[in-house]
Amino acid sequence: MSNILKNSWILFTRNKEYFSSIVVSPVIILLLFSFVLSFQSKVNIAVINQDQGRFGTKIEEIIQDIDFVKPLKIDLKEVENDIRNGKIDLAVIIEKNASGMDLNMEKPIRFIKSQNSELSGYMETILNTAIANYNSGNSVQFTITQNQVSEKGVPITNALGMVLFKMIGSASILAGLIISEKKNGIKNRIYISKTKLCTYLIGRGSILFIHLLLFSFIYFITAKLFNFDFGMKYPAQILIIFGVLGIFTTAFGLLLSAFANDDNTAWRFGVLVLLPASILSGALFPFDAMPESLQTAGNLFPQRWITNAIEILQNGGSLSDTFFPLIGVLLLSAVFSAAASVRLNKSLS
Repeated sequence: MSNILKNSWILFTRNKEYFSSIVVSPVIILLLFSFVLSFQSKVNIAVINQDQGRFGTKIEEIIQDIDFVKPLKIDLKEVENDIRNGKIDLAVIIEKNASGMDLNMEKPIRFIKSQNSELSGYMETILNTAIANYNSGNSVQFTITQNQVSEKGVPITNALGMVLFKMIGSASILAGLIISEKKNGIKNRIYISKTKLCTYLIGRGSILFIHLLLFSFIYFITAKLFNFDFGMKYPAQILIIFGVLGIFTTAFGLLLSAFANDDNTAWRFGVLVLLPASILSGALFPFDAMPESLQTAGNLFPQRWITNAIEILQNGGSLSDTFFPLIGVLLLSAVFSAAASVRLNKSLS
């Protein structure tokens, strides 16, 4: 086994496209998509109207009329998580019975914002100016209570789907290596060395998996250096998800090598399967924006299970809450690996 691992390491590292595919390209994608897609022409503001009276309706109308604002309706309990993961920039909370309050004595509006946000100051000025004559025609300057959420950096969610897509796509490198060795008489070498086929596959796959783990750490460290925000309470937990994804990528590469006869076929098949699966799973586009029929189809793909696990952590869940989507990915990986072993065993016999 040690000889196979050593040989696999040498074969992979000699491939000029290898590190470019699993390290350089994903990191460039991370930087490009995180920075470029984080800047929008409108800011997302959650409006939570608990008043249900004339005052609350007036505030909602004012916010809707602001050109640079996109008002959203969300639950109050989701506000802090949505601010942390970059879904909203600010939450405007209109307190209960605000319409009956004395605006000179009480505080009818509360903001929840990130620590580094300057948006609340602008919104306070806009709201004060717009409703200056609300209270019986008198100019009223009321103070808005502001709660702060821990400071967030550039949201990484925009780039995450592309990084997942690129990472799974590296399975074609493992497939290409094994296909090349099949053409060059790997059967005879396995027979002469008295090595079991499963040992050979484990050796080849293990090196790819180790390199994917190294990439995950590089990805995580790069994100930290640039102050990217994972939208999670414990960002390091994403490394566990990447570990599971690495297992799936390795198994998928073994499956491609078993059923494809040349490198180009493996690459084309990988792209034809991965691209639509990634789109339907919500890795590349917002899953909630898709029609229900496409969401149903997307739920069948492992990319959706991985994305769902990430969303659970971003919404304040724990690792135990990700058990079912991640165990599904691991079980499918086991099926792929077993199918690859059986198929390769038949083709080499």
